[in-house]
Amino acid sequence: MEKQTTKPSDLPVLQKWFQAVITNVSGVSGGVASPEARSWIDIAPDELEAVVLPSQKRSSVQRLEVYANAYFARLCECLKAIFPLFAQTVGDELFDQFALGYLQQYPSRSYTLNRLGDRFVEFLNETRPAESGDEPGWADFIICLARLEWGIDQVFDGPGYEGQAVIGPLALKQLSPEDFWTSQLQLVPCLQTFAFSFPVNAYVTEAKKGTVEVAIPQPQPTWLALSRRDFVVRRIPLSHFQYVLLACLGEGMTVGEAIDEALHETGEPEDLPQVLAATFKKLATEELILAISSGA
Repeated sequence: MEKQTTKPSDLPVLQKWFQAVITNVSGVSGGVASPEARSWIDIAPDELEAVVLPSQKRSSVQRLEVYANAYFARLCECLKAIFPLFAQTVGDELFDQFALGYLQQYPSRSYTLNRLGDRFVEFLNETRPAESGDEPGWADFIICLARLEWGIDQVFDGPGYEGQAVIGPLALKQLSPEDFWTSQLQLVPCLQTFAFSFPVNAYVTEAKKGTVEVAIPQPQPTWLALSRRDFVVRRIPLSHFQYVLLACLGEGMTVGEAIDEALHETGEPEDLPQVLAATFKKLATEELILAISSGA
């Protein structure tokens, strides 16, 4: 089979080849030799000048490297925009190492940069060093921080309930205890819940002030909800009971079933009636309940 050649009329082919070359994680030479690039223009790296002429100051490879370096620098900038406090915490040099390693392992395949960070937390988990001891360490903390920032990004860009009515505290009071116990709650679509081994929410609050360097906190189990109200992402601290309760309600359990399951997992407090009243008032005040349906 004869090798494909380029002509001025082959611009779409040349564009596809160029994209395959400069986005290849192995560099320009590796990109030229890749099956994807050779499916468009079948040349070896030492034949590159047949497609891209050298200039007075740069070889053909060096000319393409300008674009390849710019491409990966732009992707690193986009990742830093998604994980700004993670980048601030680990420092620019280490963040760039994380970002380039991630892009090599999980190259961008989507037409939109909104999906660029999809597997960043997964990458951090896969490449984390082994921890010594039983207590969570620095790697656990930065993974928690990345999980939170990725959640914030997804809640901001995801579906919301803007323009829809929600169930407020007064509407909850109008239900009889029996009806409420057997009802199902439809939670707002932007709700996400998290369990962390570090108090990352408090860390983010302090770090966002930007006035002083914030020390990495000590391990502490922390539960958090994210939601979006009026196109602003809200971080809502939760108790362990509230975290489990929301997870159960999100699975479609009735209020009574969710309460029983949450109590079974977290233990029953001495002031249970007050805890339940405060919990559901909080869910309604934070606008996390979109609708209530009868379980009868």
